[in-house]
Amino acid sequence: MKHTAVIKTRPIRSGKHSTPDGALCGNGDIGVILGEHKNGMSCHISKADFWLANEKDSAYGGIKPVGTLDFDIPPELYENYYVEQRMDEGELFCRFSDGKRFFEILIFVSHNSRTAFFELVCSDDSDVSTPRFVPSDLEYGSLEEKEENGIKYYTRSFSGDELHFETRLTVAVKSVRNKNRVISSVSLNTNFDSGNDAEKLDRLSEELFEREKRENRNWWKAFYEKSGFKCSDSFLEMNWYASQYMLAVCSLNRDFPPGLYGNFITTDKVNWKGDYHLNYNYQGSFYGACSSNHVELTDCYAAPLLALRERGKEYSEKFLGQKGVFYPVGIGPKGMITEKSDKGWERLFLGQRSNAVHSADIMIMRWYATYDKDYARNIAYPFFLDIADFWEGYLVKRDGVYNVVHDSIHEIPYYRDDFDPEKYKKQINEENNLLTLGLLKMFFKCIIDMSAELEVDGDRREKWREIVENLHDYPTFRKKGKKVFRYTSKGTAWNNSNTLCIQHIYPCSQIGLGSNPKLLKIAKNTFFTNNRWNDDNGGCSYFPCSARIGVKPELIIKKLKQNFKKFQLPNMLLLHGGGCLENSSIACTTLNEMVLQSYDGTLRIFPAWDRRIDCSFENLRADGAFLVSASMKNGKTEKVKIISERGRRLKVKNPFSRSRITCGTDGFFSENEDIEIETQVGMTVLIVEN
Repeated sequence: MKHTAVIKTRPIRSGKHSTPDGALCGNGDIGVILGEHKNGMSCHISKADFWLANEKDSAYGGIKPVGTLDFDIPPELYENYYVEQRMDEGELFCRFSDGKRFFEILIFVSHNSRTAFFELVCSDDSDVSTPRFVPSDLEYGSLEEKEENGIKYYTRSFSGDELHFETRLTVAVKSVRNKNRVISSVSLNTNFDSGNDAEKLDRLSEELFEREKRENRNWWKAFYEKSGFKCSDSFLEMNWYASQYMLAVCSLNRDFPPGLYGNFITTDKVNWKGDYHLNYNYQGSFYGACSSNHVELTDCYAAPLLALRERGKEYSEKFLGQKGVFYPVGIGPKGMITEKSDKGWERLFLGQRSNAVHSADIMIMRWYATYDKDYARNIAYPFFLDIADFWEGYLVKRDGVYNVVHDSIHEIPYYRDDFDPEKYKKQINEENNLLTLGLLKMFFKCIIDMSAELEVDGDRREKWREIVENLHDYPTFRKKGKKVFRYTSKGTAWNNSNTLCIQHIYPCSQIGLGSNPKLLKIAKNTFFTNNRWNDDNGGCSYFPCSARIGVKPELIIKKLKQNFKKFQLPNMLLLHGGGCLENSSIACTTLNEMVLQSYDGTLRIFPAWDRRIDCSFENLRADGAFLVSASMKNGKTEKVKIISERGRRLKVKNPFSRSRITCGTDGFFSENEDIEIETQVGMTVLIVEN
C-alpha cells in the first residue's frame, strides 16, 4: 500500500459533474471511474476515442461516456465504504463489510487488450449477482444490442453529414461465475482501433483473469522503474506518484490524447466538451512528463495539432492574410474544432494569436530532454516551420524591434450575445503580452537549435536569430513600489485573477536561477505581487515557477500542501476552475524543479529543496538528454549519477565544495563552481564529495 489512496467516502460527483471524485484506473485508453447507483456501486467506463464530432451545434459534441457496469450491494454493507486506489498496481480494490458478510471487488484495465476486468468475491453465495452493463443515456446516435454465445454486445454509432468524423463503438460484456466469485470483462473497440478484443471474451476464465492481472501489475512495475522519487515527507512522495499515475491512465491512445478531463468521463455534458484548449490547459497536463522520464506519455501529444495543420493554414490565409498556421483556442481530434464561428471568425480565436506557438511547448520540452532527431524530423520540425512562417510575417518591426500586435493576453468574449467591440477596443489592440513574448523566445531558440542539429534550413537561421535578438523586451512597470512585469506593453497592465504574468518563466523557461540578477529580481517581485498560491486555474505554471526562480523551498511546500488540502478530491484529482487533468501535473513538475533544474543547459542538483527533508530521485530527465539520480540525507547531498544518452556536453553546478568525478574509467577532482565534461553516448558520470 505504499502509493495507495484510501477512500472511505462515497463518490458524490461521479456521474453528475465534469470532474469525478470516485477512484479511477485505466490503461491509457479505457478509463474506469467509481460512482454509485440506487442499489450500490457503478463503474463508469470511458474511452479516449469515443467522440461525438459535432462542430455545428455548440450544445453537443465532445468526448462522451460509454456506460456503467453496475454492482448491486446490500445497503448494510455498502454503507461501510472502503476503496483502495492502488496506483503502484493500477488497480482498484473495494471492500464493503459489516464485520461478518463482505463484498470485495477488484478492478483493472488490461494493457494487452482493450478490456476492463472486474472480480467480485462475496462471503455468501446467496449474495452473488452478476453485474449489469448499462449504456449511457445519450440524446443522439443509434444504439444496437444483441447477445451471442453468452456475450452481450452494445454498438453505438455517431454518424451524419453534420459530423467532422463518424464514430462507432462496440462494447462486449461477459461474466463467468464459480460459487461466490464472479469475473466480468468489458471489451471496447471503436472504428479507430485495429483488431477485435471481444474475441478474448470467448476464453474468459479464472485463469485468464489471473494472467491478465499479473501482466497488468508487471506493466505498472516497469512503468515506475523508469524513474523514482523517494521522500521522508510521505505527502510529497505520494503526490509525485499520483501525477505519474493520472497521466498514464489516459495518455496511451496515440491518436486521441487526453483533453481537459482525460478519459475520466462520467457525464454527457462535460465542460468545454472535454476538448484540447490550446491556451495552456492541453499543454499543462504534459508539463512533467519529460522531466519525470516518461517521454512515452507525450507520444500522443502532437496528433491533434498535426491533424489541424491544413485547416490552420486556411485560417491564417483567410483571416490574417498570412502564411503558416493560425490555431483556434479549442480543438478536438482529427482536425476537429470545438466551437462554432457563427458569431464571426474571432469567436474561434478569442483575440489570441499564440495558440499554435503555445502548443509547441511540449514538443520543445521533449526535444531538449531527448535530442531525438527522428522525432524532430518526422513530427516537430515540419510543424515548427509552419509556426515560423506565420510569425515571420505577422510580427511588426518598428525602429528595429519586433512587436506582437492585436494579440490579447486574456480571452476576449466574442461568444457573448451582447459582445460590443468598442467595449473591448483596448484589449483587441493589445501589444507585446508577456506570454506570447516568452513563447516566441522559447520557440525561435528551439527551431534554430533543431535546424542546426538536423542540418536543414541553414539559410533561415539568420532571420530567426534576428527575431530572437530584437524581439520586444518584457514590459515592466512599478506596482506597490516594486518593479514588476507588465502584462502587455500596450493594453492590460495587471490582472489579479490569474498567473499569466509568470508563464514566460514557466513553462517558457526564459528566466531562472542563472538569469541576470536584475531580471530575476523583477521575476520574484512579480511572483509575490501576483500571489496566486491558491489559484484555481494556473497552478500548473505557478508552483514550478516558484522553484525555478528560487522561492524559499519551505514556503513552496507549505503552499503546495495548503492548495492540495483545499482542492484535492479523494481520488487525488484536483478540483480547480479550469480543466481537470492539467493540474495533476502540479506535484511532479514542482518537485522535479525543486530537486533538478536544467532549463538553461546547466544542471543544478537540489537547487530549491528543503534540506530538512531527506530525498532521493532516480532517472529524472534533464535537458541535454541526461538521466540524473541523486540523494540527500540530513541536509547533505550524498552522491550524483548522470547518464548521457546522446553524448552531449555536460555542464553541472558543483554540488560539493570539492568533488571527485568519475567518467567511465577516467576520474578527476574539481573545486570549480561549474563542472564541464565532454560526454560520450551511454557514459555514466559519478560525482561524490571528496
